[in-house]
Amino acid sequence: MAVGIPQALGYHYYNPLWTTFFRDLGIEVVMSGQTDRKKLDRGINIAPGETCLPLKCYLGHALALAGKTERILVPRLVCLRTKPAIRLGCPKMIGLPDMIRALIPDASIVTVNIDLRQQSEEASYAALARELGFPARRARQAYAHGVDVARARQNERIALARASVESNGRLKIGMLGHAYLLYDDFLNLGLLKKTRATGATVINCREIEAGDIDDGPGDIHPLSWYFENHVLSAARRFCTDERISGIVYLCSFGCGAASITAEVIESEIGRGHPVHMLKVVLDEHTGETGIATRIESFVDMLNLRREREL
Repeated sequence: MAVGIPQALGYHYYNPLWTTFFRDLGIEVVMSGQTDRKKLDRGINIAPGETCLPLKCYLGHALALAGKTERILVPRLVCLRTKPAIRLGCPKMIGLPDMIRALIPDASIVTVNIDLRQQSEEASYAALARELGFPARRARQAYAHGVDVARARQNERIALARASVESNGRLKIGMLGHAYLLYDDFLNLGLLKKTRATGATVINCREIEAGDIDDGPGDIHPLSWYFENHVLSAARRFCTDERISGIVYLCSFGCGAASITAEVIESEIGRGHPVHMLKVVLDEHTGETGIATRIESFVDMLNLRREREL
């Protein structure tokens, strides 16, 4: 048996857990490959007009796998936290399997339903394994191994990011956004690489120990969305770290959650902190030249400010 994994949306949060889990079960894993123009255009062609850029991208990745594997993994991320409050996936994460079935009816999908109000994440993966014909005990072992591999990978990233923050000399810019934008160089038009090319050090918000917005000061209001709260936590960390000179917030056009998050960052987290923020909104029409110009101008402004403070 082979299972296809679209390299978009949840993949950037849950891999290598997914690949380790399936391979430990003896299932071949087929990846959709990096995002390119063809995948994005195919997704755009079947997507409803109001869908966001990352979802259009996901549809293209799913189409790239259709017919190439027995199943395609399409997760349903509903409730990802229950304490101290319920935190949900965004609507596209919750309804993703339904959308794939509706828009790509020929695709045979398998779903892992993560809803911590109903059962643990481990139990959800055990249910996935049973659907594929594997016993629960083997599934639990594969899941535990996948969690260990993912945690080790993340710890490596955190260690590298910590070293970057603590290094001296270079201008440091905190990069905010969702993993499916920050780690997809095609969707973000090479934004992180372009920022590094200016000589600045980029601190990816997915690679820092940002803490928990629910456990922080009461002047910041947590949101109902799980992934948005991580962005808020990272923003607070960046705003209160004097080593960070500026923040670039990367989001996609049509993302309602991101529009609210940006307001919270500017009105509640950024209040009283001298950190400048550049908001970059992406859609399929965004030009690479315009992104480069905005980043270069932003970095020039931050460098001028540093020179005046020295």
